[in-house]
Amino acid sequence: MNIVKKKISENIFLLEFDNQLEITSTLLRFQEYYESPEFRNKVFTLEEYKEWYSKAKGSFSYYVDWNGFNMPSYVLEPFYDGRFDPLSDQEKQVLELFKYENDKFYVISIHKDMEDTSKLLRHEIAHGLFYVDEDYRKEVTNILSKFDTTKIKEELRPLAGYHEDVLDDEVHAHLIDSKSIGKDAPEELKTQLKEIFENYLEKNKIKF
Repeated sequence: MNIVKKKISENIFLLEFDNQLEITSTLLRFQEYYESPEFRNKVFTLEEYKEWYSKAKGSFSYYVDWNGFNMPSYVLEPFYDGRFDPLSDQEKQVLELFKYENDKFYVISIHKDMEDTSKLLRHEIAHGLFYVDEDYRKEVTNILSKFDTTKIKEELRPLAGYHEDVLDDEVHAHLIDSKSIGKDAPEELKTQLKEIFENYLEKNKIKF
């Protein structure tokens, strides 16, 4: 399996996979340790996750449900420490890519089978900025606090992908570019979030 690793800003790395099956099957446990409503900060097997997801969604459709992934560097620690053993060969490959990175960083991932990756990249980069840039996070959080985002969070919860602790981050990332989530959100909120995002893309010299 070929994974291309790129550094797109000082503390944000991009992993590019060839197709959807490779990205989803490789990153499932990393991602869900970070933001699953059921497994966040818990050690679990793939079989345990499949059983839970199947009950939540009606079938195990994970490998076709998701396209982009994002996670802070601390998520890798329990995998390096052996808490998730046995690791799959794919998980080992991801760990190998970051074994010499010592500073706090963020990993975003996409696959090449999508017709247009630019929108997905914007979404995942927004997550990265929210984590690594304190000023960006403060500006976004301040804007979100001025609006009622309850309905948007209600749209996200049934997807079986998000813990309550990451919902503000998800709301902001979806409103920057999503055409399916938050369609009824105030245009003023979307505009302000997009302006902040564009400013910090320029500030961090992120191009894609």
